[in-house]
Amino acid sequence: MMIVFSGGGTAGHFHPARNIAEALCTAMPGVEPYFVGTEGRIEAAELPALGYPYRLLRVAGLRNPLREARRRGSVPVRVRRTVGAAADSLRALWLLAAAVLRLLPDFRRREAAAVVLTGGYVCAPAGIAGRLLGLPLVLQEQNMHPGKTTRLLARWANQIHLAYPEASAALPQRARRRVVRSGNPIRPLPPVEARGKAAARRALGLSETGKLVLIVGGSQGARKMNRATIEILQDELPIDGEFVLWVTGRAHHGEAETALGASAADRFAVVPYLEAGAMYQALAAADLVVSRAGAMATSEFLAWGLPAVLIPLPTAAGDHQTANARALAAAGAAVHMPETDSLTGARLWSEVRQLLDAPHRLEAMSRAAADRARPEAAREVAAAIADLLGANREAPR
Repeated sequence: MMIVFSGGGTAGHFHPARNIAEALCTAMPGVEPYFVGTEGRIEAAELPALGYPYRLLRVAGLRNPLREARRRGSVPVRVRRTVGAAADSLRALWLLAAAVLRLLPDFRRREAAAVVLTGGYVCAPAGIAGRLLGLPLVLQEQNMHPGKTTRLLARWANQIHLAYPEASAALPQRARRRVVRSGNPIRPLPPVEARGKAAARRALGLSETGKLVLIVGGSQGARKMNRATIEILQDELPIDGEFVLWVTGRAHHGEAETALGASAADRFAVVPYLEAGAMYQALAAADLVVSRAGAMATSEFLAWGLPAVLIPLPTAAGDHQTANARALAAAGAAVHMPETDSLTGARLWSEVRQLLDAPHRLEAMSRAAADRARPEAAREVAAAIADLLGANREAPR
């Protein structure tokens, strides 16, 4: 049974599709995933190694000419922005139509049984093609604010899986009855007996005593967060009994190592990136994490019951990271610290020290995170899709 999975452009959209596909293959051994992704993005780099058949498309996002017209600036600047947005949107619509026309015969030839979408521009042509062919449609939305494609296709979806229950308010009224709060489909956690803090620290070569703060900004790093962390080093702020594991991102590692110096090596460990297994060891070892507020990253923090200081990326599409951070702060699982000019090393470390010096508050945040966690989301979404496919197969034609 061929199931189409489409989601990409970023790891936050592609990895949920991958994780659901792997869980569905376990639940239904006869399933063969077929991926539809975007040229030149993360899925183009990762799909060849997964071994699944796939197709990459040229797609682009729609820009709003009216919004561009309202932006501040001189009249000529506003006119240029508006014309540019209109031209980009026409190109995006052309690419969308072309992609749908390519996918229709592709889905027919492969006898696709359903379409599963996890966000990104590429979901639009896959979802529209599936809808035109009358295929069951499943959506999985990672963020507090659903993306444009999710909002567009929700009215025709058979199932809508949400990580944030609050996200249903942004969906069409008639679609809300098909909402399931499943959480975000993260990678499977190791067995409980393999999640010990001491063992994780030994595996990472870190001290088993004291508090461990994990600072991470993603594979490419977060410049503002990294600059604040460098200020912590340069200002020699008091780090008493704590240790910092700093994942700088590959692009910023050299600058961070230069700033570290020999004097701080007993308090800081600096690495450019942690692969999947090592990152789970870091999460198991940590007492507190400082991070961006991407949906998949925060879902992993919740799964580990890990308190967090979240610094959303302000330029994220639709400012969705800020919405994620606010929701988790309201739930008591995190502290929301906006990225502004006032984000300095002194301010960041002051917030961290306040948390570390308040063990009861950390424990409460950890409990709130665990209450919000859905570590079995991938398996639960896969089980729901399996039920849908079974019902669809048994339904009279």
